[in-house]
Amino acid sequence: MLTLSYIKHFASIHADIAYILIVLGIVIEGEIIVIMAGIFAHLGSINIYYAFLATVFGGSIKSVLGYSLGYYLQKHHSHRPIIYQAERRVNYFLPNFCRKPFWSIFLSRFLVLGLHWFALIYTGYKKIRVHTFAKAEAFSLSVWSVAMLSIGYFFSYTALSISRDVRKFLGIRS
Repeated sequence: MLTLSYIKHFASIHADIAYILIVLGIVIEGEIIVIMAGIFAHLGSINIYYAFLATVFGGSIKSVLGYSLGYYLQKHHSHRPIIYQAERRVNYFLPNFCRKPFWSIFLSRFLVLGLHWFALIYTGYKKIRVHTFAKAEAFSLSVWSVAMLSIGYFFSYTALSISRDVRKFLGIRS
């Protein structure tokens, strides 16, 4: 039977794996993983501070990978037409990227459709100063992490206070 106590118990037993999944999930996707971490933190299955650290660690790995990939592409593949097309797309969504890289990098984390990945790669491709990149990423990652964890934490609090039935909470019909 799928009960709240069963889910809490299962997640708390496997908390170490949950933190690893948070780190990996941030590198690949992001928002949904952190919101789920907030939900499990509210349930008491994982520690909110460790979830925050895992989120920041995963986000840092993603940032370094994106910048490095962009740097590599600029160095070895900048002459390819697909790179030119991708550059045009990023310039469309973030038109002031080269003039104001700090704010473009910061805001890209909060936009949808994986634009942040493109912004990270584009930052390395345009060889934006690492200092500017690191400041923008650290600031945006900390704000984003707190916001997403809070959404999961408080959403689950509200949803579970309305209905203690886990099947309704998860959207499962019986």
